[in-house]
Amino acid sequence: MMTLGVAGHAREVAVHRDALRSCCDIELVHHADCGAVLEQKIDGLVLLQVEDKSHWIGVATEAGLHVMATHPVQEPFASSHPNVCVLSRGRHAPFCTALAAQQGVAHYSLELSFDSALFDPIGREMICNQAALEVCDLLLSTWGRVDMLYSRMRNFFHPGRIEDVSVALLRMRNGVEGSVALMDFPAVDPVLRIRSYAQDKMVDKSWPWAWEVDDLAAYYRNFVACIQGRAQSLLGLDQVAESYRLLEWMRTSARQDTILNRKQIK
Repeated sequence: MMTLGVAGHAREVAVHRDALRSCCDIELVHHADCGAVLEQKIDGLVLLQVEDKSHWIGVATEAGLHVMATHPVQEPFASSHPNVCVLSRGRHAPFCTALAAQQGVAHYSLELSFDSALFDPIGREMICNQAALEVCDLLLSTWGRVDMLYSRMRNFFHPGRIEDVSVALLRMRNGVEGSVALMDFPAVDPVLRIRSYAQDKMVDKSWPWAWEVDDLAAYYRNFVACIQGRAQSLLGLDQVAESYRLLEWMRTSARQDTILNRKQIK
């Protein structure tokens, strides 16, 4: 039996428990406080929506524990944390499989609509950053790196520095062009819509932006295998570094109201 400590809100953890009903060899020990979780006898640590996530990643890895964490991680590029896995709806999901099957795409469009208030009491900034980074994971894993982009961001419903609407036009290194729209609108269910065009063929699909039971269980099985030294992580910090860079790139373009290419972004 593998015992994993989980820190996060109870509603999130309930979704994870449901997904792991078929994994009889994994036991979850939950507490909202990371320090309390680390006081338990555990084989690995799972960090969901918690404050100071990077700090607790450091504490856990220094104690010799493997960590699996959701976005956002404030300092995701530290090579000193090789035992950290990332839990992202933007990778290894059903819509990723559907996109991977497409060939010769000339143009794509990603549109994620959600209502951050549905995730209360989790902070809005954390929810919006997580959604944006997961979409970046999906975009980059499907179409590769970005070469140039132009972004616009606006607030209509929520005060503060985190945008309600983000729209970006992108040109990829492979020549494919596309657009990304992230919309935090009141009273809408989380839905991802993907449209792609290849010659005379158009694909237009929508999925609920939520964890599939099998997909979430696959992450946990992989995490256990990593702890046991039998596998590499499905998604590591080194693999998502470009997603953090892309999100900052989009926000910089919006602040400056200008087209920015890769060479202009550090």
